[in-house]
Amino acid sequence: MNAAIIGVGSIGGLIDKPSSKNVASHAHAYKKNSDCTLVAICEPNRDNQKEFTKRWGKINIYKDSQELLKKENINVLSIATPTKLHKKNLEEALHVDSISHILCEKPLVETKKELYELKNMLENSTKKILINLIRRYDPSFINLASQIKRKKWGKILSFQGVFTKSLLHNGIHMLSVLEHLLGFVNELKALHTDKDFFIECDDAKGIITCIKDIDYSIFELDIICENAKIEITDGGTEISIYEKVASSVYENYFTLAHKETLENTLNNYASNSLSFLLKKDTSTCKEILKKHIRLHEIIFEAIK
Repeated sequence: MNAAIIGVGSIGGLIDKPSSKNVASHAHAYKKNSDCTLVAICEPNRDNQKEFTKRWGKINIYKDSQELLKKENINVLSIATPTKLHKKNLEEALHVDSISHILCEKPLVETKKELYELKNMLENSTKKILINLIRRYDPSFINLASQIKRKKWGKILSFQGVFTKSLLHNGIHMLSVLEHLLGFVNELKALHTDKDFFIECDDAKGIITCIKDIDYSIFELDIICENAKIEITDGGTEISIYEKVASSVYENYFTLAHKETLENTLNNYASNSLSFLLKKDTSTCKEILKKHIRLHEIIFEAIK
């Protein structure tokens, strides 16, 4: 299938290189995937254009997304532009018959108004569309969700998460993980400030904290179970299990000890997301898209 990327700064193509061990950019994912051929990009910034072709080779380049979609026969499209352009890019892509697959960076849109203007178009489209909430499509997290569902570590009692940036930009990642692992997010409520939020999922209640005023990234989640604690750290690239054990010091007393660190594939998140989009059936993608649109609605309501 012919693929194109709209927006090739950072996540589009400049966050890694062909020689990088991790697969983080859309460009790298397409180069790694034998089902796709990357044929064109749209990028108005001349420096980004030059750097992209230096890393990924010669390619058809457009400054305007409408021109790209008109002149190229595209089947798979990545939207990696600034959030304020997502609505425009999605509307354009939804009207192109040849496009069957769309992968859009998060957050889906910048405002609640844009979300409601797009919602019906996205949900009623016959195309396969996913928001790139990377952990949802990662085999490590899919495996963890399966183990939690089987109650491998007993009943879920509580959770606590912390992330940087904002509720919309990284908070949507956190809510997506919580809903995948702990069931439907029924409530998101601000606690006194815009930093701490109460979350109620089907299987547990907990608190998440948004830290805005630092220039480094945090994404961590602790899930407390009857017989263990699950620690998700380093952005999700490490998932450690601490199981309940008898204390070596006190009789009839229990503590936690490191049991295992689960296999992790999140370093290849761009490839994982693309493969998920291409391999999963349309109904599965549509169900996930609807859930993620609803999480955006919950966030906009909390922000209000």
